Amino acid sequence: MPLYENESQDFSRRLLLLGGLQGGLFLVLAGRLQYLQVARSDVYATLAEANRVNISQISASRGRIIDRNGKLLADNDRNFQIRIVPERVGNLNVTLQDLAQILDLDATDRYQIRRRIERHPSFKPVVILEDLSWEEFSRINLNLPYLSGVDPIVGQKRVYPNAQSVAHLIGFVGTKTREDLQRIDDIVGDHVGRSGVERDFERMLRGTPGVRHVEVNAIGRSVRELKSDPGKKGRDLALTIDLDLQNFTAERMKGHSGSVVVMDIHSGDIVTMVSAPSFDLNKLSRGMETREWEQLIDHERKPLVNKAMRGLYAPGSTFKMLVALAALEDNLIAPDETVSCDGVYRFAGEEFHCWMPGGHGPVNMIDALERSCDTYFYDLALRVGINRIEAMARRFGFGDLTGIDLEGEKSGTVPGRDWKRANYDTGWRSGETIITAIGQGYLLATPLQLAVMTAALANGGQLVQPRIAKSTEQPVTKSEMAFSPEHLAIVQRGMYRAVNRPDGTAYASSLLVNRARMSGKTGTVQVRRISKAERETGVIPNSKLDWHLRDHALFVGYVPHDKPRYAISTVIEHGGGGARLAAPISRDIMVQLLKNMNLATDEIEATNDGSEATL
Repeated sequence: MPLYENESQDFSRRLLLLGGLQGGLFLVLAGRLQYLQVARSDVYATLAEANRVNISQISASRGRIIDRNGKLLADNDRNFQIRIVPERVGNLNVTLQDLAQILDLDATDRYQIRRRIERHPSFKPVVILEDLSWEEFSRINLNLPYLSGVDPIVGQKRVYPNAQSVAHLIGFVGTKTREDLQRIDDIVGDHVGRSGVERDFERMLRGTPGVRHVEVNAIGRSVRELKSDPGKKGRDLALTIDLDLQNFTAERMKGHSGSVVVMDIHSGDIVTMVSAPSFDLNKLSRGMETREWEQLIDHERKPLVNKAMRGLYAPGSTFKMLVALAALEDNLIAPDETVSCDGVYRFAGEEFHCWMPGGHGPVNMIDALERSCDTYFYDLALRVGINRIEAMARRFGFGDLTGIDLEGEKSGTVPGRDWKRANYDTGWRSGETIITAIGQGYLLATPLQLAVMTAALANGGQLVQPRIAKSTEQPVTKSEMAFSPEHLAIVQRGMYRAVNRPDGTAYASSLLVNRARMSGKTGTVQVRRISKAERETGVIPNSKLDWHLRDHALFVGYVPHDKPRYAISTVIEHGGGGARLAAPISRDIMVQLLKNMNLATDEIEATNDGSEATL
């Protein structure tokens, strides 16, 4: 066969093979096109739409917080904001420079924006500026076609009409953190409750997020808003607080450091909870300057601490009622048995001084409560013993959380033999029992615990759980202490006389409103040790001491005296004395309460003229 015929056949086979490969490739391409255009058309149509339309979630309106009468404690207002989705910004440096020219941002502003962007995932929108004026917001919208990835929105900000008086109770909202995302995994928006009611009722207040559709061009710049669903507003939250009384109490506490708690002794409703000094919630929610924040942090009076729930204080003489009950329950002393007080109680070579230098003379239990005789309770302490004192304190909730529907409260300290061994690896001394009986030493409680204690003394021995959220549910009674009515009456009589008899430590703070009087007990707590030498030369008065060396001032009480409904506890840090400062403040608050609260008229009018015959 000629050579050219063989070459021709080889060429035809190669041509056929090449044609087959081309045909196979064409079939693959055709199949792929069919798959993409027909089988997967919905998917790619969605992707194409996503390139044209930016879909983002928007936080819903936060629920309002109101007081027991519907008055606003926390509300929402319009907030002009700028958001950025970092991955949609072509060149962040250029965008920030453009924003700086439009809004007159300095280098510090741009640095803060960068830090905020770096702390968020690149695919999530970040609010970089807020609280813009209408003029600033308008300028951004006019220049929007030239701002890559920038999204101006009308958001909301939290406003507090009574920012100072409710600061510790309501709390504030702030920029969410990683900890918030771990605590609540479905937070939408840049703000979340940071403390107080705002934090503890976050899920209820924040509502259901909405969705916003914005048309964007080929390079990701917003063109126009197509549609927007605002979402579902958060639920409003009604509190047990009475705003008028809260404002009055906050005003009365101005210039002081401490707290006041007023609660309904039957329902546990907290009518007033004030901690002083306070701070401006609106400033804190919107972001403070570093200097202002550091001043709050470093302030010696700790304005950021809710002292009603987290302040721990020796209860002083307000604890004496519990020691008296412990003695009565086990028949360790007759109520009319007297103890002689000459101003000094001597035991085991030590001297324990009564607050009255010359002494009170012979006093019985009611006298001792009325005049707050320390010597009587020194003697009673050794009869009762630390075990009974510790047990009684725990029955009244000391050393445990009250169960209020707010997080962050402290439980305090109830000392005893086991506690001393566990914490100091040493035994208990009788001298420590003596000072515990007058509410000092290792014993510590919060003002909220003192209010719960006072409520139980007034309501017949029911330990009621305090609450801040207004509820239609029945109040929670943590325990029925089953005290003898006669024993409670003795303690109540002593508290009545402490306020309403001339020899009572709080007599200067007695009140009479619509025939209602107040019963109560003062307390003064030393925060420094008074040496023997100082006692011999004369104890330095509080007025001449530095603030942090002055005694704490306390008062607990309830109204009306014979048909109790409200209990109060007042603690003034370094106030100098319960009778001098805490009792007058408590009186003024209780007068305001009796005049303005919605008490049933027959409850007040049916009370007697204040004589102790009914006590």
